[in-house]
Amino acid sequence: MNASIEKRAQGLSSTLLETPVKASASAPGKVILVGEHFVVEGSPAIAVAVDVRARATAEAAEGDLVTISSRELGEASFGPGAGGGPLYPVYVAVQEIFKRAGRRAGLRLTIESDIPPGAGMGSSAAVAAAAAAATARLLGLPLSPDEIAQAALAAETIVHGKPSGIDPAVTSYGGAIYFKRGAKPERISADFGRVRLVLADSGIQRSTGALVARVLETKRRHPEVLEPLYKAAANLAEKARSALEKGDFATVGELMNINHGMLSALGVSNAKLEELVYAAREAGALGAKITGAGGGGMIVALCWSEDAERVARALSGIAARTIIAPVSEKGATSALARAPTSRPSS
Repeated sequence: MNASIEKRAQGLSSTLLETPVKASASAPGKVILVGEHFVVEGSPAIAVAVDVRARATAEAAEGDLVTISSRELGEASFGPGAGGGPLYPVYVAVQEIFKRAGRRAGLRLTIESDIPPGAGMGSSAAVAAAAAAATARLLGLPLSPDEIAQAALAAETIVHGKPSGIDPAVTSYGGAIYFKRGAKPERISADFGRVRLVLADSGIQRSTGALVARVLETKRRHPEVLEPLYKAAANLAEKARSALEKGDFATVGELMNINHGMLSALGVSNAKLEELVYAAREAGALGAKITGAGGGGMIVALCWSEDAERVARALSGIAARTIIAPVSEKGATSALARAPTSRPSS
């Protein structure tokens, strides 16, 4: 670890309990435009951050326990060697920051999220990224987006087993990301000012890990059938990147529709998702598809800004919820807030 970073972190650790400080952070959700499932086996994918965010607040605490509170998942405390429970992945992300800082610290972490869980919007990765960013900020440890993504990926491994890594990358970097497993994520230069994403929730809960495993098992049984589909998906992602860079959103929408057909071929669609996808297209979306693991969760529709409300209305009667979301150019962000010191009484 860089000596100056270690010195700064250790210097702050001696005063954490003497100065009332809080660090806050937030991280965006994500939507995969093209490439989910195929990305697990090395094909590229393109995803964008959306301005629906998870937030975390970190405060110093006595001892070395990390207590994590969530309005959705309750509260749990973790010490060295502790594990298990729905909040444990968040603790894993915090542990990654402790490793980088070269020390542990007593910590109270409060998390909340506006990102629907289990809906394909990267809720768990955003929560982990926000927790990592808040903890690092409290410790005075500067992190790059890639380092935040690595901490979130450690948490995602607990949640999903074999994650591609795209969710941590997008929530950490923000904007549009070209992602290929094992390579550094690349920001795509694209202007999303003319379009909006409309998300519609099927209301069906599902396990990302189980669906990824099922697709991989199908590919193992029929490699001669599915290998060409994976190659086609890689070509599609390259064409989508080029179209985004040119601002050709009509082509992006067309490619999203094709990608949806590929995902249906992998067996991760169902009648409800198809109903939502086709309702969005008929209402004027440029393209609509499953986003995320499928089997339930969300569909995403790409729309011209002026058409987004109409598409959302068409979906609202058949979806558990709808969200109109702009693309977020900001990834994980954090800030340190010191409580005001009281003036001595006269």
